[in-house]
Amino acid sequence: MKTTLSLLAASSIAIFASAPTAQAQEVKLGVVMSNTGTYAFVGTPVINAIRMAFDEMQASNYFGSTKVTLMVEDNRSNTQEALALLTRMATRDNAVMVIGPVATGEAMAAAPVANELKIPIFTTATSPAVLKPGPWVFKVTETADQYMTLLGEHVAQKRKPKSCFNVTIRDNEGYILQNNVFRDTIKKGGVAIAAEESILSADTDFTALATKIATTKADCLFLSTPPEQGANIILQARQAGMAGSTLLVGNTGMGSVNFVKAGGTAVEGTLFSAESVPTGVNDMAKTFIVNYTKRYNVAPDSWAMVGYSMGLIAANAIKAAGPNPTRDKVREAMLATKNLPVVIGRGTWSIADQATRIPTFGYAVMKIQGGKFVEDK
Repeated sequence: MKTTLSLLAASSIAIFASAPTAQAQEVKLGVVMSNTGTYAFVGTPVINAIRMAFDEMQASNYFGSTKVTLMVEDNRSNTQEALALLTRMATRDNAVMVIGPVATGEAMAAAPVANELKIPIFTTATSPAVLKPGPWVFKVTETADQYMTLLGEHVAQKRKPKSCFNVTIRDNEGYILQNNVFRDTIKKGGVAIAAEESILSADTDFTALATKIATTKADCLFLSTPPEQGANIILQARQAGMAGSTLLVGNTGMGSVNFVKAGGTAVEGTLFSAESVPTGVNDMAKTFIVNYTKRYNVAPDSWAMVGYSMGLIAANAIKAAGPNPTRDKVREAMLATKNLPVVIGRGTWSIADQATRIPTFGYAVMKIQGGKFVEDK
C-alpha cells in the first residue's frame, strides 16, 4: 500500500497548487457500475478495486483535509437505470464526478446527459465514439483501433492461421468495433475470413452456429462476445466437431475469470488483448495483487486492475483540483493527466491528446495456459 500511494502522490498533477487554502468541503464521487446482469463480469471487479483504492487512500490521508465520500450504485446492466443514477448523482447528490457506466451502449447514452449536466464521467467503454458528445466524457481504456490491431497483428504474424471464423454480438457497438478491427487487421496480414456471424447478447443456444463453425474447418475462431457466452460457443462448437487444434481468439472480455470458469479446459489456449499483465507490470501492481487477493480471497483479473487504476486516476484528479474541487477543475485535471503510475498496461496512464481525450497505457497479448492468464510473447 505504501508503494502505491507514494508513487501516486509523487505523480499528482499540481495544476491548481495556487488555489486558496480554505477549509475543504466534502466531495462526493459517484460510481455507477453493473454489479449484476450482462456486464457484471466487468462491473463487479471494478467496484471491488475502486473501493479498495479509496479505503487505502482514506487510511493514508491521501486527500488531506478534503473528505471524499464514495457513492456506489448498481445499474444492473440497464441503460435507463444508468441514466437515472447519473442524473441523481449530478443533481441531488452533487457528485463532483461519476465513474461509469460499464458498456459502450450505456456510456453512449450517458455521454450527452453528462455533457448537459456538466459532470465528468469516467467509463470503461471501448468505443472512441463515446467521447464525441462533448468534453465531460473520459474513458479509461484505449480504443479498439489500438488494442485489437495489436492482437490481430500478433495472430497473423506469430500464429499464422489460414482462415478465421468470426462471431460478434450485434447489439453492442463496442463488440462490433472490436470484431471489425480484428477482422480487417488479420485480412491485411494474409488470413482469410472463413465466415462472419452475429448473435444477440442474450442468446444461449448455439447449435446451428456451432455446426457452421465446425463445418467450415477454419483453423481460427474469433469471438467478440461477453465471456460466458463466448465460452458457451466454444463448448458447443467442440461438441459439434470443431478441431481441437483450432486457434481460439477473443476480445478483452476473455480476460475475465468468468470465461475460464464457464469454459474450463475447452477454452485453454485462448488469445486475447488485455489491459494488464497478471503478474504485475510494476511494484505498485505487485503490491495491489497481494492486497486484493488477501481482501477478496481471489486474485484480481484484468478488470480489477482496470478498476484500481480508475480509482487512482479519479483520486489524482480530485486531489489536483485543489481543496474545494469543482466539476470543471476535476475535468481540467483529468485532461492534464500525464504518466500517472497505474497497475494496467505498461505502468503509466496519460491523456496524450487533449482534443480527442483518448488515453494511452499499452496493452499486452495474453493467453490462457493451465487455467491462468500469461503473456503470449
